[in-house]
Amino acid sequence: MIIDRNVLVKAWSIAWPLIIAEAVDSILSITDTFFVSRLGDEAVAAVGLAGYASWVFFVFTQLFYMGSMIIAAQAYGARLYDKASRAIGESLTSAVLFTSISTAMVFLVAGDIVSLLAGSEVSSKLIVDATNYLQVRVLGLPVLSAAMVLGAGFRAIGDTKPSMVATLVSAVANIILDPILIFGLLGFPPMGVLGAAIASFIATWFSMVAYILFIRRLPFSVKPLRPGKEAWAAFKLGLPAMIERLVFALGNMAYIGAIARCGKTPLAAHTIGIRIEAFAYLPAFAVSIATTSMVGQSVGKGDLDEAKKIGWELIKINTLFMTVMGVVLVVIAPYAPMVFTDNDETHRLAMIYLILAGISEPALGAAMSASSAIRGAGNTITPTIINVSSLYTLRVTLAYILTRLLPRSNCPIGAWIAMDVDLFVRSLVLAIIYRGKFHKLTRRVTSEA
Repeated sequence: MIIDRNVLVKAWSIAWPLIIAEAVDSILSITDTFFVSRLGDEAVAAVGLAGYASWVFFVFTQLFYMGSMIIAAQAYGARLYDKASRAIGESLTSAVLFTSISTAMVFLVAGDIVSLLAGSEVSSKLIVDATNYLQVRVLGLPVLSAAMVLGAGFRAIGDTKPSMVATLVSAVANIILDPILIFGLLGFPPMGVLGAAIASFIATWFSMVAYILFIRRLPFSVKPLRPGKEAWAAFKLGLPAMIERLVFALGNMAYIGAIARCGKTPLAAHTIGIRIEAFAYLPAFAVSIATTSMVGQSVGKGDLDEAKKIGWELIKINTLFMTVMGVVLVVIAPYAPMVFTDNDETHRLAMIYLILAGISEPALGAAMSASSAIRGAGNTITPTIINVSSLYTLRVTLAYILTRLLPRSNCPIGAWIAMDVDLFVRSLVLAIIYRGKFHKLTRRVTSEA
């Protein structure tokens, strides 16, 4: 596989702070699971269940984040700094208003959501813990959405160091607060799973403050503005991306439902596997952000051939990086779960999950960069249709079929096989469409009135 060195160097300059940021975030997720695991497998399962449920509502943060980043990236490439400033400022206000309403609604129905997702195979205590965790986590949505829009401004111009610092500050706060609130140290009462949620909520504020301190690094001004034309443009661009995340999250809820019905041990094993696999996402996530930024800037300049070439190079780079990470997952699969459980069956299933996840990592990398390249080109509808269709027709449907066909002891393996099939098919379809239809898919948002 031949890689364009210039593209690799520029992508790396954007990606490495994000890799550090995501590594810290992954360590944070593992730290949460590590501390909560001291309360038992049921507590781990509660956090995992609530985590999947929270994905549904955290997608609301994507509505103005993705659109503002695409507009700002293309505007920066075209040197239209005032347009970038208005896109971020109007999106900032709109994001906070939208997620505040969403938070109030979710808080009221959190218990019903968790009960519906859990089914009848788990205890009432697990449902109570998961509900409390979900309610506290969604309280941080308005702050997180504001931080994400600010981060979009930096990522649009290829400056990802503020994101790294914001994540580091937030993570340190969370790691310090976790044991204090979970186990009741320094005079605080022990709050268990609820304490983990409160720690995460408080840590979100640290991230927001860190972004504010870096505002002067941007080549354009940023301040909250009354929603107007640019907010509407960001909304239209971000809506398909948000719908994709929302439908994706609902699909993942259905997917985790298939695993939850296998029992609390498979659910705990899946949660542990996901936390460990989060480290493998690092290159995929970082390179996909670089892809959106670099392709968007080239489209903003009006050079579509350059944009297409850059996107394809980054698809190859991400596939290569994720192949390496997949090998790492397979190698550590027998050992890593031991940190989180001493239950032999939980360990066995988590090991199998990591092996199957490792096999699918190259496809994940290709799919993420191909989707991001198309979004950077100003088209957020096409990747939404492809990703959602593949999720439901392959991952969710196959998960329910295969978990019923396998013996109960290996029940969740069927769902994990479905995950692999989904990713390989999705990456192939996205790559084919990207190669053949890129120019037709491109939309220059900077040329619109």
